Amino acid sequence: MNEMIQKSSKGHKVGSSGAALAILCFFMPWILVSCGGQTTKVNGWDLASGTVIGSGFSAQQIEGKPILFLVLLAALGVLALAYFAFKRGSLTPVMDGYGLIALGAVPLLILFISFSGAKDQAAQQGVYLEYQIGLWGVVIGYIAAIAGGVLNLRE
Repeated sequence: MNEMIQKSSKGHKVGSSGAALAILCFFMPWILVSCGGQTTKVNGWDLASGTVIGSGFSAQQIEGKPILFLVLLAALGVLALAYFAFKRGSLTPVMDGYGLIALGAVPLLILFISFSGAKDQAAQQGVYLEYQIGLWGVVIGYIAAIAGGVLNLRE
């Protein structure tokens, strides 16, 4: 493991760290939902697969968004790229540069599309939404993956 860290490029070190952060934060709370005096924290897995918020009369079903599983898969893809670059022993601009940039940009685009206007829609229904640390950690992780791709292109 120590050898892998020493032989990895700076870009893969940054990108892999960002991917690990994104995987960890995928399972942390993404949003805080407050409705009818009850508050619930929902993580990325629950948003992707669907969940029930609240209990009793005020229970509401949140439909899953399976496209959010791509956010998790992209992080695994970043880690796979770093591993294959280590095994090859060299960098290729297309895979190790543009590949990391794409694997960082696509999840950010998915998140932007999925959450743009979410607070306004929730407010119209009398629900308060607040973005939590898990969502911000995923965003930071993928920004790091993009930065890793840029660093690999510069090497």
